[in-house]
Amino acid sequence: MGESIAQEADEPLRLIPQQQTEEGDESSAEPGGGEGESPNIDSVVGAEGNDATDSAAPASADSDIQVGALEAIDPDAAGVSMPGIESFPGDVWSGSRRSRVEALLPRLPVAAPSFAMRRLALGLLASPAQPPAGESEAGALALARAERLVAMGARDAALALLERAGPAGGQSLIARIENDRLLAAFDLDAACAQILGKTGRAGDGYWRRVRILCQAHAGLIEAATLGLELLLETDTAPDQVFDDTIYAMAGLAEPVVDPLADPTPLRVAAWRLAQLPIPAEAVARAAPDVLPAIVGAPESMPGTRLLAAERAEATGTLPIEALRDLYRAMPFSLEERADALAQVESLEPPLGRALMLQAIEAETAPALRAELLAEALFLAEAQGAHGTAARAFAHLVDTVPPAPAHVWFSAAAGRALIAASELDAAARWYALATDHGSRTPEAMRTALRLWPLMLLSGDDDHLTTAQFGAWLSLRADEGGRTVAVARANWLAILVDALGGRVDPEVWDRLLLDEQPVAARAPALALANGLLQASEGGRLGETVLLALLLLGDAGPAAAGIATVGPVVSSLVSAGLQEEARAIALEAAQAAGL
Repeated sequence: MGESIAQEADEPLRLIPQQQTEEGDESSAEPGGGEGESPNIDSVVGAEGNDATDSAAPASADSDIQVGALEAIDPDAAGVSMPGIESFPGDVWSGSRRSRVEALLPRLPVAAPSFAMRRLALGLLASPAQPPAGESEAGALALARAERLVAMGARDAALALLERAGPAGGQSLIARIENDRLLAAFDLDAACAQILGKTGRAGDGYWRRVRILCQAHAGLIEAATLGLELLLETDTAPDQVFDDTIYAMAGLAEPVVDPLADPTPLRVAAWRLAQLPIPAEAVARAAPDVLPAIVGAPESMPGTRLLAAERAEATGTLPIEALRDLYRAMPFSLEERADALAQVESLEPPLGRALMLQAIEAETAPALRAELLAEALFLAEAQGAHGTAARAFAHLVDTVPPAPAHVWFSAAAGRALIAASELDAAARWYALATDHGSRTPEAMRTALRLWPLMLLSGDDDHLTTAQFGAWLSLRADEGGRTVAVARANWLAILVDALGGRVDPEVWDRLLLDEQPVAARAPALALANGLLQASEGGRLGETVLLALLLLGDAGPAAAGIATVGPVVSSLVSAGLQEEARAIALEAAQAAGL
């Protein structure tokens, strides 16, 4: 959404949600509808923290009925439950200042390629909880939370939150969110049916442009251009990108998409209606909730659609099986699949991964399948897409048995399965390599390569001097001492941040090593705020600042000086599972 949701409200905020008409409406059952379905609001409302009754005295000595005054329900305390997302406690903002939270919340990263960050962010935004202390306009925090949920592609949760919070003007905001969902799905018939009921909004540039788009969709291009001319004579905010697309459909402008334009749902729908190919540059600028719309644009180049699909999967708005299906749909010949290793490096990276998936699925011999998988994963890591490839190929890794004949594949298989969160399966490959380590030097080296990730993924985090020394020597031989020491620092700091044990001799070796370690410094004010929030036991603020420090690039791009304190703070906040997941994402990106 281009504008802040808070700017859409044009009526006073309602302080009390609409009355519920049936007993039991405050069920916290999870929604059953998908992204394209209207949510059952009552089914996603969280019941926590909504008791509005004061302690009361008995009405009489003979009655158990309690009588008391009702307090106004704070709309900012509203929340919803989401499938697979654990809610934070109702006092998550205890001890925090409202002014700080409201200033930082709109900056919450929404596009980080990190499932752990996404789970934390969704939980923080959706959970019913008492707002932080401080004066503010009622409903402002709920509106800010809904805006971030929409940007993350969690429109159902945003709609449910707005219904629950019930701010005045909320229905107009809900209508816009629902309409953007239809535009992103390119369901123009439904979007245009809705616009027919939008009366009294003649001055709203968004809805007037939607009406213009619907006129073009109906083939009334002259009416659309006339409506656009009339709109441009008003003081509504300009949208040159959309306007040029309408003119292009009328033959009055060049039919081209500005690669620097932000791909909003309205613009993407217009581009698709005009059958204009969406450029690859738009994928990097697209919000997570818009990426599936680009994936579904047949006019765009296959590489662009695959790139959008990979980013949508990484940001949690596209299931992994949908990405695999798109890989499978790419038109490669039998000859290309049979000669995939010779073809792959000449293709755009997403197309190369599609070719490799097709070639691997066509190969039935486990040994040959393992060879293709190892090459595909190695190439994806060199291209900065190991996590995507690991999740896309995990079902194929599972078809290669962890048998002695495949011990050489243990490191590649284990790393891929850890990236795909299949830790038990990864442990079986590590056990295979460890068992054979005493028999062959190659098996021993394979076990050592996988050892750091297994250490970080387990419950007994003890970085021993002996194992550390053997691993460091191997990595120094393979990639040079400077790189090996940098990775060693990552390992020691992450183990320590997770609350594990690091032998003093390991620290001595790192402290005395003369090789400098490059590390991106964190934002100092955010880092200081995170330390204070963690030490003060302010859970919500700790999570918020941790996510802000990691940023939209996520753990894979954050420096060691950022990831270490983030992981340590999350552990201190009792979020061990999320901390470990972030540590593993960072460790894989660091080459461990």
